[in-house]
Amino acid sequence: MGVSRHRRTIAVLGAFACALFTGIGRISYAQQVPGVIGSVYPTQLMPGQTTSVHIALARNNPVQSIEITPSTGVTVSDMKSRDLNQGSVWWEFMVTVAKDAAPGPRTLVAVQQTGRTAPVTLLIPDHVPNISNLRVVSAQANQPMVDLQLTASNQAGTFGGTPKVWFLLACGPGQPEAGIVRGKFDNGAIRAGIPNPRSLQEHAGAPAMGNRCDLQVRATDTSGIDSNVLMTTFDFK
Repeated sequence: MGVSRHRRTIAVLGAFACALFTGIGRISYAQQVPGVIGSVYPTQLMPGQTTSVHIALARNNPVQSIEITPSTGVTVSDMKSRDLNQGSVWWEFMVTVAKDAAPGPRTLVAVQQTGRTAPVTLLIPDHVPNISNLRVVSAQANQPMVDLQLTASNQAGTFGGTPKVWFLLACGPGQPEAGIVRGKFDNGAIRAGIPNPRSLQEHAGAPAMGNRCDLQVRATDTSGIDSNVLMTTFDFK
């Protein structure tokens, strides 16, 4: 992987330091405002699938339950939390959507000890881009990028030549690395490179840099609809 590609990627990620998943870049886990969900990932729920959803909230106000409205065809389970050590806590839970659930927007509210948060909007799309066979092609500890490949199909749309690839990379305890890069779609496959966490060690709020990593990936088609989520575990060499 060339140095120029690495610099372009880091520049893209750095431009995203003040917002979460509103464009291309890296997540910033700043201190959260009480009663406000500071970030939510992902924002789309696939019909017929179970999706791991994450929200960031202020510390010292535990979440008691998650409400998604309308609730028909949607089930929430397995809630757990991770302290990000920046005045905020990352809550993770599983959302299962029935195959026949009505497409369209849903609202999510977290019920905390002091009350209910302001709502955020999730979407159940009317078609589902599909990805499979996630494979980490190269993960060298001394290289700036982790290269991955996956199979992609989309009966109701197209990924285009350079689809957005969303990733969540957790390499040991501490803050994970998350963001979006541009992949390359060709002959039914998407290839992409994501920054090695070690290359971000001098940045504020640098992610954990262990050798064993859990990776989650999804892709977005040209109509803005997200695919299912793929997960894998790999070791840096």
